[in-house]
Amino acid sequence: MSFEIKYNELPTPHAMHTHTYYEMLYVLSGSAVITVRDRAFECGPGSLIFLNPFDEHASQPGQLPYKRYYLLFPTTQLQAFHNDVLLLSVFRFHGEQFPYVMQAGELKGRFDQYFSMLMDVQREGGSFADTRMEALMTLILTDAQALRPDLFIPANQLSFLPIQDIMNELDATFCSHFSLGDLADKYHVSTGCLSSHFRRAVGISPMQYVTQSRMRRAQQLLLNSELSIAAIAEQCGYPDVSNFVRRFHLQFHQTPLQFRQGHQERQT
Repeated sequence: MSFEIKYNELPTPHAMHTHTYYEMLYVLSGSAVITVRDRAFECGPGSLIFLNPFDEHASQPGQLPYKRYYLLFPTTQLQAFHNDVLLLSVFRFHGEQFPYVMQAGELKGRFDQYFSMLMDVQREGGSFADTRMEALMTLILTDAQALRPDLFIPANQLSFLPIQDIMNELDATFCSHFSLGDLADKYHVSTGCLSSHFRRAVGISPMQYVTQSRMRRAQQLLLNSELSIAAIAEQCGYPDVSNFVRRFHLQFHQTPLQFRQGHQERQT
């Protein structure tokens, strides 16, 4: 199954971290403070939080019982799930003032039902499980857009640059050689103009976008393959393995080998 829905009511705090997937967090009851990119948000019953793999975030439970759902899906699945730029913008365009949290308000009962039904579909499985989950996700997003259209911004309204196209290009080529100058030349703007508009729309610079995409890919290869550190470095766009190790340590505060060994120890 391409999507995963989880339910949790343990009052477990989480330190700052990122994921390799997109996430919708829905609070069923209780409360928590969710901190995203150093901004704190009070979340209570009916709060829906949108996070992407670039959003460093933490959580601190408040009123108990803190019951919530997590809807998770891989980065490769986003456009396969839906090709509507408007609906996908709530995940992709997290600029500096992105609100992250919306309240279901009077529609809380409806959202409760959506997430409960997602759990049922996952539990039941079957050949059309993904299709059913996609339909429920579309209902969640379209209802969310009707409630909070300011969270959903069409790509063609972000700036005169086709930010969506630039992101798609970086998603496809981030493991290859990256040149901000070449990218700017392709769109006939200066590097400063490109970086400024990209950061305003996405919340990070193009170089940060590429680097973090490479680090997510490295995590996946470290966990799901037996490739050497040098081979993983090369596949992630770092022919110099020492540079790769340095970047990885800067991002995750441990070396690639420590990351792999820690995961293996937790599995035993």
